[in-house]
Amino acid sequence: SQQVAKRTQQASSSFDLSEDLTRILIDQQLIDAGWQADSLDLTYSKGARPEKGKNKAIAEWPTESGPADYVLFCGLTPMAPVEAKRKHVNVSTTIQQAKRYSRGFKTTAEIRSHGMTWGAKGEFRLPFVFSTNGRPYLRQLDTHSGIWFCDLRRPENLSRALQGWFTPDGLTALLKQDEQAALEQLATETFDYGFDVRFYQKNSILATEAGIA
Repeated sequence: SQQVAKRTQQASSSFDLSEDLTRILIDQQLIDAGWQADSLDLTYSKGARPEKGKNKAIAEWPTESGPADYVLFCGLTPMAPVEAKRKHVNVSTTIQQAKRYSRGFKTTAEIRSHGMTWGAKGEFRLPFVFSTNGRPYLRQLDTHSGIWFCDLRRPENLSRALQGWFTPDGLTALLKQDEQAALEQLATETFDYGFDVRFYQKNSILATEAGIA
């Protein structure tokens, strides 16, 4: 209710964290999810680079749009930029900055290229983006809490709040899911099953496939 939201807002406004302290909080959340993270020392400027067999959240990674607060790497593969903001920032809108980092990400010899881009105009160079202010997700403070995420591989995908961070294995598994290829396969699948299919059975199958899509 509005009263609950107001009380929650009042209680949470009694203190605020600086962006540096917020990053320390986010560091721990990433570590708990299986990433190597240290926004003070695991930074691009201090020589941090992706490595085979290691899952790193490297801070201050340079892009054409300025340094991303973090870029998540599964081994040598860049997965997502992360925009980290102070506690009271509307985190759902700052995901737009993370999208700019995806557009401006530069592949180098030390990084495994995805070999493709995403988006309506092919403008995104990384498939996923995150933004967060370190706060646990509260429905009453929907846009000001949680970890916001967007899968950029399909233009119609909307950003949404998560309850927690993806693990490296979870993000890798998501990357391997090729929704568009699956939808195209459904659209071109024949009814050549080796036996006659009645018209109402075909209609049921088509309706089921539409529901899946």
